[in-house]
Amino acid sequence: MKKRLIGLLREERGNITLFTLTIFYFMIFALFVALFNFSTVFVDKQQAANTAQQASLAATKAVYEEIEEAIADYDESIMLLEDPVFIWTLIGIEKSDLRSLHPDWAESEIHYTAIDNVLSTMLPGNHELQAFIHNGLQDSRGKVEQAVRTIIQENGAAQSGSTIKMFTSDDRIEVRTSVKYESVTFGQDYMPYFEEQVYQTAQSRRFGFLDAVGFWSNAAFSP
Repeated sequence: MKKRLIGLLREERGNITLFTLTIFYFMIFALFVALFNFSTVFVDKQQAANTAQQASLAATKAVYEEIEEAIADYDESIMLLEDPVFIWTLIGIEKSDLRSLHPDWAESEIHYTAIDNVLSTMLPGNHELQAFIHNGLQDSRGKVEQAVRTIIQENGAAQSGSTIKMFTSDDRIEVRTSVKYESVTFGQDYMPYFEEQVYQTAQSRRFGFLDAVGFWSNAAFSP
């Protein structure tokens, strides 16, 4: 009888130990899944942020390319005047001055700032130049859409729900895009599954010449 009782106690202790280990395993597994999904959210958030930033840079480049063409067209239109003031000549001078003042600046920043500074000075009162620049801004919208769309596709972000704003109240391009987040259950049906779009927004450099152009719509549109 005594031996039988001892055997039952040992069996009971073994069952309790097995039960405890099982509970401990599920707790550790659940904690691991939670931490894994939590870290995945941050990865997706960073991916969305990087995509939005790259898209805003691409959009900036697209706008300035159209503005450069508009300036070239304007300079060509005044070529036969008696004493023409060519915008590209002034931009070249401004770039030289900026390089001297800011030797640590990237060449693209010098180039864009020179365009901003010269246009901000030359646009007021020059209706012909204003018309060329305004048309350049209108033409740039299609290129901005394409540039942003390409970045979104290359980075695996969601085109649906993404928006572009040309321009914000402080004269910047704003791009908002998202990455689809899906929780991981590792094949365990009892683990909760959910998904959502992780949105992030980025803005471009300020377009310093926009105030001198006049009214411009700031409505958001899709890439």
